[in-house]
Amino acid sequence: MSESIGQGGTAALHPRGIGDILVTAIRLYRQYWETLLAIAGVVVVPLTLLQHAGGHWVRAHGWAAVSASLMAALFALLIYQVLTGAITRAVAAEIAGQHPGVEQSYHFGLIRLGPVLLVSVLVGLATVGGLILLVIPGIYVGVRLAVSIEALVVEGRRGTQAMARSWSLVGGHWWHSFATLLVAGLLTGLVNSLVISLVSSMGWFAQAIAAALATMVTLPYGVLVGVLLYLDLRARREPLSPDILTADLQASAV
Repeated sequence: MSESIGQGGTAALHPRGIGDILVTAIRLYRQYWETLLAIAGVVVVPLTLLQHAGGHWVRAHGWAAVSASLMAALFALLIYQVLTGAITRAVAAEIAGQHPGVEQSYHFGLIRLGPVLLVSVLVGLATVGGLILLVIPGIYVGVRLAVSIEALVVEGRRGTQAMARSWSLVGGHWWHSFATLLVAGLLTGLVNSLVISLVSSMGWFAQAIAAALATMVTLPYGVLVGVLLYLDLRARREPLSPDILTADLQASAV
């Protein structure tokens, strides 16, 4: 990728190394942090507080409240799919030189909830199936399908088409993809753990606030890395420029 990333234009986007992807994600985060945190915060803060409140209530009332907790978990799953679609769309659009707002990003996330949820479930089932066989096949499958959501959001591919696109893009670059996702996961996990550990001795409300803030900060970075990895894999296989990315985003919005 070139330094024109995020500015639009016809300059080709070139492959990046692992460190370059992680550093570029930090640079883009710093550049667009207001939009990213706003998109994440709208959902993450109230949802995390609700989850912790539900967990506290379940512990206080025993098994009678388990069904309510399961419903809350299902609701959280649906909302996080909207959030994933919204942030992925915003990040890809920013890289293409567009500047979508919070409302526009969430509108896309909501209207694409069904396809995003379907792909997430299919990827999850495929990964779990691999884990049931052996741990290593599960990890292998999970990485091969890691950019399925990006293929759906950016290119408009649905269901198994998005999964097939991810499988094809990661093919031949599995270790590169695995290492990128692993390091990004370790970084975000470390930040989450550090923030939550600061309030581990406090009450559930303080822990909920800390968890919400940690997730709100780290989630956009994880999505940034995912989008950059997806673009990196595309650039390794086919000509790619901000103009091509813009055309893909426009076609997928129909």
